[in-house]
Amino acid sequence: MRQIPRRLGQGLLLLLLCSITPSSHGQDSPAARPLFAEHAPLHLTIEGPFRTLSINRRDREELDGLVRYQDTAGNSVTLDVRIRTRGNSRMELCTFPPLRLNFRRRQVEGTPFAGQSRLKLVTLCKDIASYRESLALEYEVYRIFNLLTNVSFRVRWVDVEYIDTDARRNSTQTRPAFLIEQGSEVAERNGMETWRIDTLDVGAHNSSATALVSLFQYMIGNTDWSGTNAAPGERCCHNGDVLRDSNGLAVILPYDFDQAGFVNAEYASPAAELPIRSVQQRLYRGYCAHNETLGSAFDRFRAARADIISLLEAADVRDRARRRILRYVENFYEVIDNDEERAESILAACRS
Repeated sequence: MRQIPRRLGQGLLLLLLCSITPSSHGQDSPAARPLFAEHAPLHLTIEGPFRTLSINRRDREELDGLVRYQDTAGNSVTLDVRIRTRGNSRMELCTFPPLRLNFRRRQVEGTPFAGQSRLKLVTLCKDIASYRESLALEYEVYRIFNLLTNVSFRVRWVDVEYIDTDARRNSTQTRPAFLIEQGSEVAERNGMETWRIDTLDVGAHNSSATALVSLFQYMIGNTDWSGTNAAPGERCCHNGDVLRDSNGLAVILPYDFDQAGFVNAEYASPAAELPIRSVQQRLYRGYCAHNETLGSAFDRFRAARADIISLLEAADVRDRARRRILRYVENFYEVIDNDEERAESILAACRS
């Protein structure tokens, strides 16, 4: 498997997406926030005390670091950054935990990071071929959702050379990763606002938006999410930010797909209370209150089918993995295109 996904021929796809809301007046120009306006991989050097961050990962303390890249003229540019660990299960599981990069807004003006501040970096959990493939597939999951709605996190693939300032000798490692857009940026470009709330009633949802999210989670085989609550002490919702649309209704913005059957991570497993034994078994976790709007969600998936298949055919994974994910997605379409299967596996399987 090649190490760096390159999808330059699809760089304009995001500009053509249909939003689930009629308004697009909140979108920024690519010049204002260029980081996620294209898909060409970035090449970064991140320097920081990574040994300390890894040992004290549960402290989530922000430590000083540097980010370097070459501009279009070939000049080296250095930016100050604060680095800390983040995440829950992956922070415990991974040899190299996920990170958050906190930039200085004024310093990033005129750079690829213009308009950015705190960015999530999804790192390579373990330097093993299977984990590299899982990382690439999770990246593709975000891009599939981009094809279905503008109310979605955009991502950017990155090759990172890590320089550990804690090491006695010059210690460098180059590993793949990807950056995730901020939720506030998604809200702004869609004319919405972020909503900090502890729990949500199903009736507070934008029904069409949540039906689309629920069907998407079913498509990728992900049950590790909620549209109503989160773990104790955390804000709603589990593996999803909450936005509020112009009508005051909640729109779920999903993230963290490593437990999805589509990704099929080595460590992934469904919750013990669920009636499935493998993450590759699909289980619909949408809400019955939103069934009446599922028709438009089905139509949206059908309309995006060719683009989704094209995206996956170009995925930079081994041929065996590509064949598996294409079969997995085709099986989803077989379900939604069959009246009996659709009624039994989705409409009748909803959560009340």
